[in-house]
Amino acid sequence: MKIAVWHNLRSGGGSRALHQHIKGLAQRGHSIEVWTSSIADSQFLNVDPYVNKTHILPLSMDIRIRDEYRDKIWAMQFEPETRIRRMMDFCNRCAEEINAGGFDVLFANSCINFSMPYIGRFVTIPKALYLGEPNRTLFESSPELIWEGLPPARGNWRNSDYRSQYWEDMFKIRQARVRVREEIHNYRSYDKVLVNSYFSNENLLRAYGGAGEVCYLGIDSGLFPFLDLPREPFVMGLGAFFQHKRPDMAIESLALVPEAIRPKLIWVGDMGDKAYVDKLRELSRERGVVFEPREKIPHPELIHLLNTASCLVYTSTLEPFGLAPLEANACGLPVVAVAEGGVRETVIANYNGLLVNRKPEEMAQAIERVLTDPALADRLSRNARRVVQEQWTFEKAIDRIEDALFQTVGKERDVVVK
Repeated sequence: MKIAVWHNLRSGGGSRALHQHIKGLAQRGHSIEVWTSSIADSQFLNVDPYVNKTHILPLSMDIRIRDEYRDKIWAMQFEPETRIRRMMDFCNRCAEEINAGGFDVLFANSCINFSMPYIGRFVTIPKALYLGEPNRTLFESSPELIWEGLPPARGNWRNSDYRSQYWEDMFKIRQARVRVREEIHNYRSYDKVLVNSYFSNENLLRAYGGAGEVCYLGIDSGLFPFLDLPREPFVMGLGAFFQHKRPDMAIESLALVPEAIRPKLIWVGDMGDKAYVDKLRELSRERGVVFEPREKIPHPELIHLLNTASCLVYTSTLEPFGLAPLEANACGLPVVAVAEGGVRETVIANYNGLLVNRKPEEMAQAIERVLTDPALADRLSRNARRVVQEQWTFEKAIDRIEDALFQTVGKERDVVVK
């Protein structure tokens, strides 16, 4: 097939998943070109060895004060705001090139600005979307629910601050309703929508009124090898330094592990909020936990950490899939995870990891078990490698995505019998 790939991703799990898909599809002989924006992280998602060309088109999401005033007027008329208009213009420019390129299929991916990408409504060839998750700020508490009302007006109308909040709230809610409308339009523009877990598929159904198809990811054991190194007294966290990844819960949990065996926490993230990291440092000092944040470390350093840590603590809030636990498993690292989201589909309780409720005391007890029971740690490690090798291989993941793209264009994948 001749495949046009579109994405607007920064560093993180979505980029790692797309890199896997592009690499695997290219190795099977498919011709690939990529369209992306100037604000995406093309350096992190370096697929140049696997594609014929990467097209980087300019895009700016920075708006001026006058744009904000104009957006408020448009909101009252249920018109899209400036950022949506810019995204639609950007996607239209990408689509003009894709439509003229003689491609068999569009393989669209998520958008850092809107999650559900707009490219589908402009492309005329068969199109499949791999969606990490809906725009969570519109459909769930993140951490507050956008639809929550202000306090009742009553006597508050005499307060100028309340009147200002009232009008700002009206504009905000109108804009959110327009975004929801446009997201649903985008969802309906694709011939096939793929998701990374059954949990994500349920979220899709709740958000857009229609489901997609589960197309699981896999792990390239060549990138995440088991090195059989001695385990050291520290635990790892993986994820961007943002609140929904909940490194604060990891710190609170470790604070409950007896001081004599309390391990250091090394948290590795691709990007983050500096002010939030400062808060985490302060929290760790207060709780007596040694906390070592590391940002954008080289891959060999990450592999060494995964092969020498005692366990991975996974605390993300409603993570749609979570590559990190499987990457850790491939390196023989047991996982202690909160039993939420897609993690329940990859971590089998007491087999390749331990699952707990979102309670620091439960996570602390699970971490302590791994630290103090060598037989348990060894069993979890061996099972972790086995489950990746049997169920979550790179080859099976590429089979799934290749099948889905062939189905989108109405063909069948040629299966080579060995």
